[in-house]
Amino acid sequence: MNYSLLQSFRSFFSVADPYHEPDPEIARQVFDLYEIAVVCYKISPRNVGQVEYRGRPWSAVCLEDLVLLPGTQVKVIDRVELNLVVRPLIVSQARSLPKKRMDRSA
Repeated sequence: MNYSLLQSFRSFFSVADPYHEPDPEIARQVFDLYEIAVVCYKISPRNVGQVEYRGRPWSAVCLEDLVLLPGTQVKVIDRVELNLVVRPLIVSQARSLPKKRMDRSA
């Protein structure tokens, strides 16, 4: 498999894009993915928190509408610059955010 440098940059440097979909094939070649990390500081949707990964603290984000509380085990699915992109290992450990109600009285 021969990937272009541009594809690699798209995979790793697009955290600002809210529609970013991780490219696991490219990332797996450069970084060990699908390993387990533990949340140290709360991770809110699309906000940076912190996880312990391989014995060291890393900044991390979750692209799902979940709040990941300290102690939650997560799976590393991508890396963007120095931030890990994580997903909860067990969804029941994460707290789902309620959907916003729209006021229709206008």
